[in-house]
Amino acid sequence: MEIIGHEKIIKLLDRSIEKENVAQAYIFSGPVGVGKYAVALDFAEKLLASAENRPQTGAIKPDLLLIKPEIEEKKRVVRVGDIKIESIRDFQHKAGLSTLGGKYKVAIIDDADRMTKEAQNALLKTLEEPNKNLVVILVVQNEKRILSTISSRCQKIKFGTVALAEMEKNIPVGIKNKEEILFWSLGRPGFMLELVKNKPELDFRRESLEELKNLFAKNFSDRFSLAGRLSMDGNLAVRKMDLWLVVIRQALLGDGGLIKISKSQSLKLIEKIDESLRLIKNTNANIKLVLENLFLNF
Repeated sequence: MEIIGHEKIIKLLDRSIEKENVAQAYIFSGPVGVGKYAVALDFAEKLLASAENRPQTGAIKPDLLLIKPEIEEKKRVVRVGDIKIESIRDFQHKAGLSTLGGKYKVAIIDDADRMTKEAQNALLKTLEEPNKNLVVILVVQNEKRILSTISSRCQKIKFGTVALAEMEKNIPVGIKNKEEILFWSLGRPGFMLELVKNKPELDFRRESLEELKNLFAKNFSDRFSLAGRLSMDGNLAVRKMDLWLVVIRQALLGDGGLIKISKSQSLKLIEKIDESLRLIKNTNANIKLVLENLFLNF
């Protein structure tokens, strides 16, 4: 498994296995794409292969339980849904079964901050009456969405972005556009690896940047025409706006020159794009109308 950065965290977790000081539950928190889930999976596999466990190799690891949110599509926008109580109850049933390997059974709940309150309260019962063989790892972006009664029972490990120098060392030899890849990676190894192996994804970012630059020069008719095209695929519109935020925030920091706009305009656009994303993701607002209103601000 390829993990870039986070050496201190990995050593901390390795020592906990060596000293038999593994916590009952963990919260791995940090931005998307930094490698939280990869480290959680690596830790889980080491636990399952530890001295008192039979090594569990291959695709099937019966003592490893993985819980993830449901993927939903609505109004042409793909959304990551909630983790509902039914998923937690299913996990609890499986967690209550005897381990097949020996010492540990490990559960990783990815995007655990998407658990509903009912699901979290169900999980709390498991943490209040822990099975000594069960280790639970909650992988989250926003720890504040986790109930304090759960959070207080977990060992917290915070993940930050990875230094550019460390990222650059892991770009394969022969890649010519390293600086461009590092910019779009945002210090997140998951993003970087995707851009290295997926040229269309990098091309998509280039296209999105050009569209953003053109918005400042286009007349209202052209802007509304773009709004119409983007509204045909809400998920595509969301992805482009997320990338526009990256570029505009860079402009706000004065870090680089992909676009040159004033601080006041940067702040205004960041606010407007954030609001537009909220409307598209969380309401039944007309996507075309949301985009037209947004493009009036360029």
